[in-house]
Amino acid sequence: MIFTLIMGFVVGVFYPQAQPYVAKGAEQAGLDIKDALLPAATLLLALAAMAVALGLLGVSKAPVLLLLGAAIGVLKDPILARITSR
Repeated sequence: MIFTLIMGFVVGVFYPQAQPYVAKGAEQAGLDIKDALLPAATLLLALAAMAVALGLLGVSKAPVLLLLGAAIGVLKDPILARITSR
């Protein structure tokens, strides 16, 4: 279970690096994704890919932990700022 949480965190931290690839793929597929929706679409695709990878590895399927880890990864900067400000 902790592995799923860690993998969700990894997705949350590193999904911005996948945005150019998602934009290029959407353009090649003829999809018009607005710039405001691109980060959300990238995060959803990254989470779906990680869920498939975890399923293939036989890791326990706990989507709540995957999403919790991703949320912590996405919000890591405000969380760290809040913790270190004291």
